[in-house]
Amino acid sequence: MRRLLLGLLMPAALSAGGAIAAEEEPWRQQDPRMVLIIDDVGTSLPLGRAALELPGPITYAVLPLTPYSRRLSRDAEQRGKEVILHAPMANLHRLKLGPGALTLTQSKQELQATLRADLNAVPEAIGINNHMGSLMTQREETMAWVMEVLRERGLFFIDSRTTAQTRAYDTALRAGIPALKRDVFLDNERSKSAIEAQFLRAVALARRQGSVVVIGHPYPETVEFLARALPELGEYGISLMSASAYLAERNDAPRRQLARARAQQRITPDR
Repeated sequence: MRRLLLGLLMPAALSAGGAIAAEEEPWRQQDPRMVLIIDDVGTSLPLGRAALELPGPITYAVLPLTPYSRRLSRDAEQRGKEVILHAPMANLHRLKLGPGALTLTQSKQELQATLRADLNAVPEAIGINNHMGSLMTQREETMAWVMEVLRERGLFFIDSRTTAQTRAYDTALRAGIPALKRDVFLDNERSKSAIEAQFLRAVALARRQGSVVVIGHPYPETVEFLARALPELGEYGISLMSASAYLAERNDAPRRQLARARAQQRITPDR
């Protein structure tokens, strides 16, 4: 793993002139960011606890009303970890969703009441992402109902992108909800080689586009791999951030860009 990361992540050495320029420009472009979300927390106590042991600011998506959701959600918060609700949503394959499911047979009032009950069951949650949802996330009207609840509670949304036809992310933005969308699923295939390949793909995307949103699960194979891989990220220039921290940083970018432009052009700030 380390050898592979070296080739992908090792930053080019700065020239003496480049180092001086960077020192004079503290608002220079920041290191690539990685947001890592661990889904499906709450169904297994041993797997959930193992996932919570992972280092760094990881975001944990907790299924509502599952046997260990309350215990693991509280434990995550006590450890300073970020919790979001992993909201079950209708899928194209009629797979069982479990308790707290949001479905297309529900009226607006029923769906919103269910979502509020799910959030009340995971009170540590500061955002949500969709569990399954390949059917529901294609429906703009239904997702707009979801966004109304998020707006009233001041929560953010992460589109897990379980279908290429999802409209959830765009619906969130139109509703004024801070939002992200998944770039890489880490462990659709649970073999060590497949997880490593997806992680390296995520690293390459972060370096190319400046950030990457990765979703994994509390599988033993995933947790074992991440326990080894995550401590190496910072060494090679990738910053791991919670979803909320990255959203806050991204939303602050226009102000920082204006400060940079004013400094470069020697513009006196408005008084």
